[in-house]
Amino acid sequence: MKLEHFGMAEPGDCRVVFSAAAEELEAAVQAEKAAPDAPQDEDDLLTAAVNRAILEGFSPLFAQLMKENDLQPVTDPDFELLAVNRAEGFRAGAQFFCLPPLELGEYTGFTQPIQPRPIRELTIELEINRRHGDEDRAADAEGKRALRAKVTQDIYAQRCQQARAVAEQALIAQLGTHVTGPLPKQLVAGNYFAEQRQFNLSLQANGINFDQFLKVRGQTVEEFRAWLHAQAERKLRSWLGLLLVAEKEGLAPTDAEVEAAAAHWDAKLDGERTFPANDARKVRQRLARERAEQFIVEHSTLTPPPDEPIVQKVESK
Repeated sequence: MKLEHFGMAEPGDCRVVFSAAAEELEAAVQAEKAAPDAPQDEDDLLTAAVNRAILEGFSPLFAQLMKENDLQPVTDPDFELLAVNRAEGFRAGAQFFCLPPLELGEYTGFTQPIQPRPIRELTIELEINRRHGDEDRAADAEGKRALRAKVTQDIYAQRCQQARAVAEQALIAQLGTHVTGPLPKQLVAGNYFAEQRQFNLSLQANGINFDQFLKVRGQTVEEFRAWLHAQAERKLRSWLGLLLVAEKEGLAPTDAEVEAAAAHWDAKLDGERTFPANDARKVRQRLARERAEQFIVEHSTLTPPPDEPIVQKVESK
């Protein structure tokens, strides 16, 4: 496989054109024919062969690009077939985003309160009924008070734990306001649309109407979109900033650690496998981000929650 062109539409927006000879394509065709459930249609077979050739042959080019151009890709390449002829081979393009030249400001000393959700009295009653038998519930007044207090504290401990996890993420999100510099426009747009899809799924899962949501927030559609766009960009800057923190603090994993993690691939953490150089990149960056997150939390302040929970009484009608 041969690299024909590499350039950037803007800093961080990488474009590549590469080609494969007829021999490489034919080898991929024969491999596809030998595979179980091989495509019977000639066009489908050729498409599958091109995909195989790219995934097997692009990895060395990708590693070469990273090394020679000092690139730190942050997304999977998006491939586009430009031309194909079984007798001559094929040409293809790829676009991926790499870490643009950003400035890292403060990344320690943040403060975030841990704020557990109030507990409704009905929740306490339901939990007592779920976890305790008739004998416990039939205790005298003092026993009932003790049981209620214990269940309330158990619920509160769980909510404090949940609130701590939320607070840690909010703490890390603060990093986004301290990462400055231009971002690739298409990367920002793609991140915004991903955030929008996630928001829409959340509304559907909770059975909430968008108009009702806007009414509760007191926002117009335009105001909400502007807010969501700002949130998405802040998350993106925080996500990229974690790599800068890892680099500055020497938190990058070793090759052995990357190999060990890649050997136990977790699609929920690293997405789908692609090709070796990119898979190693994804695992390496995920480990670096996790360590940077831990570093930020350890060097910032989480304000403890109140000692006692807020219990919301049932309003009488």
